[in-house]
Amino acid sequence: MASLLIFLSAGLFLSGGRPVTARTETRTRPSQVLSPVLIMSAFPLLTGGFIATGVDPATVISILIGAVVITWRIQRLHNARATQQQAATLGNFLGLCISTLRAGAPMTEAMDHALAGTPPAGGITDTLQTAARRARSGGSGQAVLIDAPIADLQRLGTLWETSEKHGIPLVRLLEQMRTRIDARQRHRQATSAQLQGPQATAVILALLPLAGILMGTVMGADPLGFLTGGGLGGLLLVVGVSLVAGGFVMTQKILEGANPS
Repeated sequence: MASLLIFLSAGLFLSGGRPVTARTETRTRPSQVLSPVLIMSAFPLLTGGFIATGVDPATVISILIGAVVITWRIQRLHNARATQQQAATLGNFLGLCISTLRAGAPMTEAMDHALAGTPPAGGITDTLQTAARRARSGGSGQAVLIDAPIADLQRLGTLWETSEKHGIPLVRLLEQMRTRIDARQRHRQATSAQLQGPQATAVILALLPLAGILMGTVMGADPLGFLTGGGLGGLLLVVGVSLVAGGFVMTQKILEGANPS
């Protein structure tokens, strides 16, 4: 039982680094990922269930540590992909807006035209639609964008407001914004490609202890029995899993710093 749980955790660890499919990227509202807080809140129930099946408490603690780190990693990937999708959607929206503004249309008409040709992407298109409706009804569409939780939408609202206050052609401001978004996307893609090697190395190093356990088992030893049997083995298991988890988290933080979303 303990062996099955440990290797199941390893499988989840690997699945966290898989690229999303095209179907996942086109979801309007990405599925929510379980948070580490939710996992820890289920600690008493999981502990009772594992102990009832004869699993050592140290093994339970180690599995929960691994589950929290895996969930954290999946959530970070989820957030990074959502940010990239939002940037791509806004870039497409700005391109359609710019072409309509060049034809002499007002901003509200340009937004309606752009939204008609922009696929839904989470809350970004909803906010843009709300801003367009507010502007058509005589309100401040800029305020809706400035109050949005997405930084790029705040910038768009600020540019729109600046254009109306100071008479600066909005199309020029939007062209500059779209250029910056495109350059940021290209930089992110290039950096991500360069970091694939270090990312793979980090995952391999984190899974090396499992390879050592497997080799010991093949050689006739019983490392799993020692680690999951309580006592000194259980203590070593908790310490080892904690060190591997801490090292993996630190490595991911360093890689994310090299390629911020």
